[in-house]
Amino acid sequence: MASPNLFSIDLEDWFHLLDTDAAPALSTWADQEARVETNAGRLLDVLEQANVRCTFFVLGWIAEQYPALLQRIAEAGHEIASHGYAHGLIYQQTPQAFRDDLRRANDAIEGAVGVRPIGYRAPGFSIREDSDWALDVLASEGFEYDSSVFPASRAHGGLPNAEPLPTRLPNGLMEFPVSTISTPLSRVAYLGGGYLRLFPTSLILHWARGQRARNESLVLYIHPRDIDLDQPRLDLGAFRNFKSYVGIGGCLDKVATLLSEFDWVPFRDYPRDAAAS
Repeated sequence: MASPNLFSIDLEDWFHLLDTDAAPALSTWADQEARVETNAGRLLDVLEQANVRCTFFVLGWIAEQYPALLQRIAEAGHEIASHGYAHGLIYQQTPQAFRDDLRRANDAIEGAVGVRPIGYRAPGFSIREDSDWALDVLASEGFEYDSSVFPASRAHGGLPNAEPLPTRLPNGLMEFPVSTISTPLSRVAYLGGGYLRLFPTSLILHWARGQRARNESLVLYIHPRDIDLDQPRLDLGAFRNFKSYVGIGGCLDKVATLLSEFDWVPFRDYPRDAAAS
């Protein structure tokens, strides 16, 4: 059986950057210039043109502020999953604070579209060795799958030794790590965020075709800000500025190319008996 490919959008705005003092505090989010509706609309148009349905990992705060946007997403046939409420790094939370954040997000999402999410993705893929307790919290809260494992090294998060392909965890959760490829030095992510913006399309397609030739699922993710050249820019310093804003102008074309090259499904439609255990 061919393993399906999974496309997801982390529904957040331009000011939801992590691990920087330049990002506005939660108490000021409602005062920032809002760009998520416009950028999500552009992505919805591309998805419709490609006849692709995907998963939106939605911040609970976004669900509260833009219920009509969530309704538009759901009515188009896309899955609504959880990205937590306040976009906090998991390893900076206690288990109880994490549980509270999950429940607040679930309530906001259910209030917007009448459905409680079955899937979750941690902000910044911040489930790492010292916060892997979060996976058991997710299972105990009734989630069916997670896509928070980043099976490579990264600034905030990362489990370099984790299984890099979809797998069923001992607690029953399905885990969907983001796509990585193995190099002589390390595993490298390439199908999402700054990685997708940085690498040329030809190289991305080469790696993706190689994975598909081995019948490996592709797990692609993007943020609305990844396609927004006109977004306000935070004062991040030279290196972080490059990571956050490189390649924005060509990113939507890369997404369109990937959507036309491969078949994609929402996470909810991944066959539960197709993963390793």
